[in-house]
Amino acid sequence: MAQTLSKIAAIQKELLHALRANHWKVGDKLPADGELAQQFDCGLGTIGRALALLAHDGWVERKTRVGTRVLRTGTEQAGVQMDALAFVYPSTQHEGIWKMAKGFQNAAKQAGRRVVMLSTGSDYAKEAEYIARLSEFDVRGAMTCPNISSPEEQVQFSQLLVQSKFPVVLGGTNFPGLGCSAATIDRFHVGYTMTRHLLAQGLRRIGYFSNLSWVGSLHDTYQGYCWALDEAGIRERTEWSTLEPSVVIDFDEPVRESIGMGRNFLARYSDLEGVVAASDYLALGLMAAAQERGWRVPEDLKITGADDFVLSLQAAVPLTTYRVPYEDVGRRCFALLQERVLRVESPVQVETLRGEIVVRASA
Repeated sequence: MAQTLSKIAAIQKELLHALRANHWKVGDKLPADGELAQQFDCGLGTIGRALALLAHDGWVERKTRVGTRVLRTGTEQAGVQMDALAFVYPSTQHEGIWKMAKGFQNAAKQAGRRVVMLSTGSDYAKEAEYIARLSEFDVRGAMTCPNISSPEEQVQFSQLLVQSKFPVVLGGTNFPGLGCSAATIDRFHVGYTMTRHLLAQGLRRIGYFSNLSWVGSLHDTYQGYCWALDEAGIRERTEWSTLEPSVVIDFDEPVRESIGMGRNFLARYSDLEGVVAASDYLALGLMAAAQERGWRVPEDLKITGADDFVLSLQAAVPLTTYRVPYEDVGRRCFALLQERVLRVESPVQVETLRGEIVVRASA
């Protein structure tokens, strides 16, 4: 499959170069598919897909029994020509995004595909502008892991995806129904696995600690937590759980907000034996808040996270966490995007990846 897609891309690129170099004039007919197949030493299906890509981008027109006719040439093409795929992301200071970027770039290098990496910081408006304007620079498609901090921004971003002139693949999240492929994480498995780990140690009073409560993937984590409690015959009590809607994105001090949230959480729920946190940053903030109260981790309170970032290993009490395969997410996003670009008719695909528990001292 990878060799076929690579061949299609190579043929499409060579034909596009010929069109831009005015090898044919507008209105000319390209050689028959059979002649092109012989020229490029490939099958008719491969030629057909390469020409379909050119037709999708408005360079040629294909009609049964008529052939392929040139609609425009290089003299009519304006703007910077890159023929690249892009990764639009908030910041590689976030370790998960850095790992996704690494996976995306490595996959692109193996495929021989040019990529553009665009960092937007925490400015949602800049992220939206980048995606809206990428087609001006002949970017064929983009991967993004959107930096969205409110339901209103999610609605706006969804509209942007619907209006996009090129394929967009989502990394680490999914917006169903918008026609975007995605590689995301099985967050239900995260919540279920970490809760089961605490239950196996005999804990009964287990809390749940999360922000971004309106984000569907984090709600899945909460559902996994509830499912594991139900299996153990424990009815989940709302007073054990905090699902905050707010988020303050600070790439320089990612744990700072979590400490304040952790103080409020422990002030309300002081009789818990363990807590499942939706991320490492939340878990580390909760750990700091517990230690401020003189509580020992794990003797007085067991805490788990999710991500397996470097900070989780460097904490005063190394954090038991769920290793999220972020690099695999980046690799799979590249593969999904490459297929969407090379096969215009390819269906939307959503891949859900699982990680594994990493047991350390905190639980």
